[in-house]
Amino acid sequence: MGVRALQLMAIAVAIVVSFFPSSVRADGVEVLWLGHSAFRITSPTGKVIVIDPFLTTNQRTPPKYKDLAALGKVDLILVTHGQRDHILDLPELAKMTGAIVLANYELANNLVTTGLVDASKVPTGMNKGGTIAPLGPGIKIHMVPAQHTSSLEMALLKPDWTGPRYLEAGAPIGYVIELENGFKIYHSGDTDVFSDMALIGKRFKPDLALVCIGGYFTMDPEGAAFAVREYIKPKLVIPMHYGTFPVINRTPAEFKAALGNAPVKMIEAKPGEPLRF
Repeated sequence: MGVRALQLMAIAVAIVVSFFPSSVRADGVEVLWLGHSAFRITSPTGKVIVIDPFLTTNQRTPPKYKDLAALGKVDLILVTHGQRDHILDLPELAKMTGAIVLANYELANNLVTTGLVDASKVPTGMNKGGTIAPLGPGIKIHMVPAQHTSSLEMALLKPDWTGPRYLEAGAPIGYVIELENGFKIYHSGDTDVFSDMALIGKRFKPDLALVCIGGYFTMDPEGAAFAVREYIKPKLVIPMHYGTFPVINRTPAEFKAALGNAPVKMIEAKPGEPLRF
């Protein structure tokens, strides 16, 4: 094949690719489930986002990642709410990595005033409906609602704490992470099904949803399947927040069965095994 023919072929390929939205060209996105609700997401340009760091005492976290240093560099930590199984390793990980920490307004304030996180690493606390780009304009973080409860159990986080055992941690939330190539990931946080999930689905059109299925504290498989099928409508879904404690003993198989013929692909992630999209 001649040089001219190769050039024309390259131009044709470029034209064809340009007609596909960036949200389906998610090359370079890595998602690593670390058990429970903890994830490490690596963006196409190498930015690393950790969500809900509960690792060292999490029975679903692979032994390798119980050493927080194994996470490598971390640029941003997202916290959905203040309960221990979502925040226990936050102070150490934030100090070790120097990562920016994002949480709702009240939780962010108390993380700083109690000395759990350095003030220079916590942007002005945001709230539901807010969008910021703490890693630069290429990555947007949208804070969205969740239906749950939240508190900060200081006795576990700071052994020398002499104040009230529990502090205000604001409203629980979820996140939509919009990466450089347009790929959007929705992390539900701990939540029940709520009808405004439809707004999250309609507005952000997530490519991948990370949803709790364990029941007892959050949606069970049937509730999560209803939310995914009727409201969120992502292309892909990974179940989370199950199997960590005896009472959250529901399974991905039950979730898949409840999804039925919904046009969404369920991925049963394995803790410590990276997935690429």
